[in-house]
Amino acid sequence: MLISNIESCPNPDDGALNPRRNGSELAARIEQLTDRQRSYLRLVLQLKSSKDIAAATGDTSYRAVDKQLLKANAILGVGTRVEAAQMLATYDQGVEHLHPANALPSAPPDFRLSRPWPTVGAAANMLTLRHAASWTVIIAIVMPVGLTAAGMAYLTLLLLLRFQPF
Repeated sequence: MLISNIESCPNPDDGALNPRRNGSELAARIEQLTDRQRSYLRLVLQLKSSKDIAAATGDTSYRAVDKQLLKANAILGVGTRVEAAQMLATYDQGVEHLHPANALPSAPPDFRLSRPWPTVGAAANMLTLRHAASWTVIIAIVMPVGLTAAGMAYLTLLLLLRFQPF
């Protein structure tokens, strides 16, 4: 039986089970896997050995795990358990990769307070009343501090150059 499954499987090198090229065939093959095989493949994706998988699932022997993983490899038409686990993970995700032109931003903005100047994300100034009040407070605090620091720097330079303004 196992030999007939292996002979009926396509060669993994010919790209027949590439999930981007033939998703329906991949789905049909994944549906042929038993729940046990799927759970084993998910543990393989976590880099568990056959002995670890047998201990985690309560199977009596790591050889039983190896046998189920070989059957899963034959069903999916791949050569290694890692390839089979990656195929199952791709199928479980169920999301096609977006073309880069349609990709969403990778990170949310790290600045909670909207900037008062135009940005790439917001070409127009769309400040709410709360944001406008926040920026007013920030500017009211920063301006005197900045002016004081600038004045102190100016006086320091004058004293260092021995210039007597009075």
